[in-house]
Amino acid sequence: MENKDNKEAKENIKNQSEELRQQLLETENYWNETIEEISKKLIKPVQEMIQVQAEVISLRQILTEEIKSISYRIYKFKQKMKEFEKERLEFYLLGYAVKTSGGEKSKLIESDLSLYQYRLDMFDVHVDFLRETQRNIDNVNFAVKNKITLFQLTEME
Repeated sequence: MENKDNKEAKENIKNQSEELRQQLLETENYWNETIEEISKKLIKPVQEMIQVQAEVISLRQILTEEIKSISYRIYKFKQKMKEFEKERLEFYLLGYAVKTSGGEKSKLIESDLSLYQYRLDMFDVHVDFLRETQRNIDNVNFAVKNKITLFQLTEME
């Protein structure tokens, strides 16, 4: 019975992981396209830069909220992962048919957690991507600011 339940749980987490991977990929594609679009606006006349700057600030806030949301999901997922790890430890201590040493139990638990760890790694990589995107947004904002400043300085002469 334990083996069947474990297989079903593994299949379920595999399906969830694939769905998560697709969602994260769509989000990454959205941000890549958004950065490309906003970067193209840097060649617009300086009079339109205030609007671009407002858009950049708004995008940065959206990214900040998305990072916070994903970080919260990571926190909740780590709790689930710890609960699962505890269940697996109890199983290997009390219900496993084969006598195992502590090191063997650790390896078995690590193997059981591998799909959870894969999902956690996807979250971590995505947060890294979002933070790097946020740095790109900051750089675009600096470019806009510099363009406005340069225009103001050249107009004074």
